[in-house]
Amino acid sequence: MAEAVFYLDKNGPQSLQTQLRQRVIDAIVSGSLEPGVRMPSTRRLSADLGIARNTVSLVYQQLVADGYLAGRERSGVFVSDALFEAVRIGRHREERQPSAVSPWRSRLQTVVRTEGEGRAPPNWELNPYPFLDGAYDASLSPGPEWRDAVRSTLSAQEFAEWSQDGGELDDARLVHEIRTKILPRRGVQAGADEVLIVGGRRAAFSLLIRAFVNRGMRAAVEEPGFPDLGQLLRLHGADVTPTPVDANGMVVDEIDPGAGLVFLTPACQYPTGARLSERRRRRLLEQAEAGDRLVVEYDLAASGGFTDKAAPALRGMDQVGRVIYVADLCDVLGPGLGLGFIVADADLVRELRRLRTLIAGSAPRAAQRTAAFFLSLGHYDVILGRQQRVLRERLNALRDALNYHLPQLVAIDPRSNGTAIWVEGPAELSTRQLANEAAKRGVLIEPADRFYAAPGAASSQFRMGVTAIPAGKIREGVAILAEVIRSLTQPSLDRLDPAAHAWMEGAALRERISGAKLLCRTAYGDPYEVDVLPDGRLVGKAGYAHEDCDVGSWWMEGDFWCRRWNEWSYGETARFLTVIDGDQIRWYRSDRLLFNRGVIKPNAAIDDEAIRANLAP
Repeated sequence: MAEAVFYLDKNGPQSLQTQLRQRVIDAIVSGSLEPGVRMPSTRRLSADLGIARNTVSLVYQQLVADGYLAGRERSGVFVSDALFEAVRIGRHREERQPSAVSPWRSRLQTVVRTEGEGRAPPNWELNPYPFLDGAYDASLSPGPEWRDAVRSTLSAQEFAEWSQDGGELDDARLVHEIRTKILPRRGVQAGADEVLIVGGRRAAFSLLIRAFVNRGMRAAVEEPGFPDLGQLLRLHGADVTPTPVDANGMVVDEIDPGAGLVFLTPACQYPTGARLSERRRRRLLEQAEAGDRLVVEYDLAASGGFTDKAAPALRGMDQVGRVIYVADLCDVLGPGLGLGFIVADADLVRELRRLRTLIAGSAPRAAQRTAAFFLSLGHYDVILGRQQRVLRERLNALRDALNYHLPQLVAIDPRSNGTAIWVEGPAELSTRQLANEAAKRGVLIEPADRFYAAPGAASSQFRMGVTAIPAGKIREGVAILAEVIRSLTQPSLDRLDPAAHAWMEGAALRERISGAKLLCRTAYGDPYEVDVLPDGRLVGKAGYAHEDCDVGSWWMEGDFWCRRWNEWSYGETARFLTVIDGDQIRWYRSDRLLFNRGVIKPNAAIDDEAIRANLAP
């Protein structure tokens, strides 16, 4: 039965019957009274409101007639479950009286504008190809391990311990596990009084900004970087100075000399995946000491889901306490957990703890104890290892698919690490339009412009993550994305004119390409070369040290040059029309669109012993 309380103004201009009718409609439309809920009896509601029972009876009769309520014989009156949402909303709007300007609006001091486009939609998992970073599919969820940790947390003895008010203190077990299981892997040593548990990255940033930022203070952030960080800093009056990022991370020599606070992600730059070089790490620490500034390091390598061996954290290199370390536990334990931690000098942690108590309080103790068991029972190591294996496989699949389907249309940085790939599309491509059109086909990508402070920046860049999509779906999703990119950039693509018949005919092409060496580039920038042997064999060597080799075969089908590798390009047959202009060679698909280009050179004969040497593990 509904426990409904309605305020009625007995001295108001409207009758009690009209007021009650309106209040019940409002409660139904807003969802406070859900479909199927039994309404209080007329006797009870009239007694609760201090009005005549007949007034309640008349209101119920009107609402039953209008379809808001439904009577059931010998059962009572219920909220109708047959009322369509559109009808309810329409009737609600008709019934409501025009309201005056909200009294709070003129007093509101802070209005936050958030950029919703490019973020994961609420039902992203319903899309077949979600290339979203930070959203995790069910196969990576530590469900059984998490339930095991929860069972331990809810035992009688444990419940009696953590359910008591701990005051300002964090869960000692979780602090111990972080100090002994997570931080040593990142080269960070910390005492128990140097660790503070917070509600994730945003809570940590918010706490530090409240502690250190005053109006007019300069704060340096990465460009591109976290979209919400700049907003949060400006909200507290900071003068935010974006600092560019390249393949070696934040360009530290371009940090504003007047910046008193620097935020960066050195191990795996968010969102590009670049790693801060050793030289820049040392330079950053030198600058911090010389310029009397603090550095806030958010360490993505500590939060799980990391695929490459990361350099030690800046905090581990810091000898004077200028680096404040922030990390999440969310990626391994689950994005919805909302737990992270700060590592700093003990005196600073003590001040931050007091500030945290004043503005938010400590993180839920049940969640802290559960996370502690998750770590102590060994689940963290198992899940982290499993995630790294799966994500490495997915990243390789994504690189292969981009190289196969879009070798000439996109470029990716092979030096990036983490769980996403930063992609540079054709200059004329609008990735906002690309994201919208791809989403119509179930392919979700992240346009890069939301990571930049400057309007219109990175209009042709986007990011593709692998935490939400199984490896078996990646190739198909990239193929669809390639079709969308071609449809949007088709006017500027290199296309063969069938009437001009510019490609080489079969006999001439066989003579020219037989025995040649082909020099090309993959989509992610690695060089590769192919020896086209006269006997129909192919020998391929990729990478700067020829670390990736394969063999295959080639043949002619009319004017089409055909090739099939044993492992590369999924071991599938590909057919191309070929144009050779001097030492330049271009391959076109059967639809006459450019597939790839390279350089063709005469080649010396290669014997079987050399082939075996190239393919040796």
